[in-house]
Amino acid sequence: MLLVNLWTLHRDPNLWVDPTRFVPERFEERELDSEIYNILPFGVGRRACPGSVLAKRFMANAIGSLIQCFEWERIGNEEINMTEGIGLTMPKVEPLIALCRPRQLMVKVLSNI
Repeated sequence: MLLVNLWTLHRDPNLWVDPTRFVPERFEERELDSEIYNILPFGVGRRACPGSVLAKRFMANAIGSLIQCFEWERIGNEEINMTEGIGLTMPKVEPLIALCRPRQLMVKVLSNI
């Protein structure tokens, strides 16, 4: 079995400016050509995950539904700690605690089903 060290690849200072800092804006202007596609959660080439397109679409749909159906609020005013903990799924040292409330429109829609 061949495994790619994604943790190292995603934090390579030759590929990313300040790789340990959480800056989602760095992806806004970037073109994702196959030669510079440095995010490899689904593998590459012949052995790439055949369900990657489905997984990406499903995740976009799931996240969009969560944003559409709920109002989200952070508990407390302190900045979110993005320090990574130890584990297979790369958990954060301090988990995010958030409050979600269903949007009133969605409550009405779902109560009519």
